[in-house]
Amino acid sequence: MAGARLVPGPLGGRFPFSNCVLVEDAGFKVLVDTGCEPWERGLVDVDVVVFTHFHPDHIRGFHRLRAGRVAAPEGEEPYAGRLERLALRFAGERWREWISMARLVMDLEGVPEPGEYFRPGEDLCFRGVCIKTYPARGHLQTHTLLELPGGLVHLVDIDLTGFGPWYGNPEASPELFLLDIEAAAAMEARSYLSAHKDRVYSRSEGVEALARFAGRLVEQAEGVYKALEAAGRPLWPWELTGRGIIYRRYLEGMETIMSYFEGVMIEKLLGLLGLWGCARKTPGGYVARDCRLAVIKDRITGNILSLA
Repeated sequence: MAGARLVPGPLGGRFPFSNCVLVEDAGFKVLVDTGCEPWERGLVDVDVVVFTHFHPDHIRGFHRLRAGRVAAPEGEEPYAGRLERLALRFAGERWREWISMARLVMDLEGVPEPGEYFRPGEDLCFRGVCIKTYPARGHLQTHTLLELPGGLVHLVDIDLTGFGPWYGNPEASPELFLLDIEAAAAMEARSYLSAHKDRVYSRSEGVEALARFAGRLVEQAEGVYKALEAAGRPLWPWELTGRGIIYRRYLEGMETIMSYFEGVMIEKLLGLLGLWGCARKTPGGYVARDCRLAVIKDRITGNILSLA
């Protein structure tokens, strides 16, 4: 009978690494993502690699593995084997800085070229090892959750970290992210794990962690809201970067690309605040409106906790 286990990455899977999952059945091995540097644990030959999405911390070092089959979500085809195109997708005009960061920090020499693609929402079966897939597009359009043997749900980058949700690429969406978190809490999971926490959660623990994780997104929005209130004048997203709202500090050598990501996230949070009636766009920038973010946070987290 197939069994699944967490394979923690260096630093417990903290970025710029990620955790992997190994599913085994009578010696047949299916590895989920490669960001855990499995070769450091003697895991070099596997039968199948399944990528959940093509963020660099999940595909890092893929070239060091030997796999019989490689699968990835539909939508990744245009980027397979094309590092510059992937960089343009994630960082636009900052694509050169993105490549420098990915090579320096994430051992990324290229992009995988899978032999097959799956539609998120369909079942994957490899010689009797079956995995259910679920789209979770708030983090990335191709981002995919997995339900593994034994009722173990891999939340991937609904990662339950204290940092909170990350939606720094142009195609990401904090509104969808909140819906994804709620959908994950509603799944009939026996237990949960994620890409950046080196532990397995029981169902009740996982739902509580999902509620806290959603609350962090509201807190990120609250940081933007308070900055608008304090300014006393309209502000544009780029005027809010570098204030510690998303990143406490920029890492040396990564200042440009981190500032870009923060600007993307702040712009998306301003849109979310607009949906909540907490901010509005004027010809001169964004301004805060009277708003009760604590009530919004309680409603969002309460809905998730009710699913436990």
